[in-house]
Amino acid sequence: MGSKMSSQFLRVSIAAGAIAVALAGCFQGYTGGSMPRPGTVMANGKTAPPNVWACGPFNLGSPTRFACPPDGKTYNAFELYKLRREYEKQLATGM
Repeated sequence: MGSKMSSQFLRVSIAAGAIAVALAGCFQGYTGGSMPRPGTVMANGKTAPPNVWACGPFNLGSPTRFACPPDGKTYNAFELYKLRREYEKQLATGM
């Protein structure tokens, strides 16, 4: 009785995992309101800094480092925050 139950659980788990992987491949990502996608070249020739949710965790130490597209540079969360704030200030001043 126990082996039948565990093999059924294994099949359901594999099917659920396959569905999760298929759905994850369809995710386009959210760029965050009016902010452009990372790597987008703006009219002033500067590129938009990466968003933390567009990056993948690279090192789970303290502080956590993220590898960001398109060039694979690594940043911690505070560095990403500073880049985004500076970029927003540049957009507000029209530079």
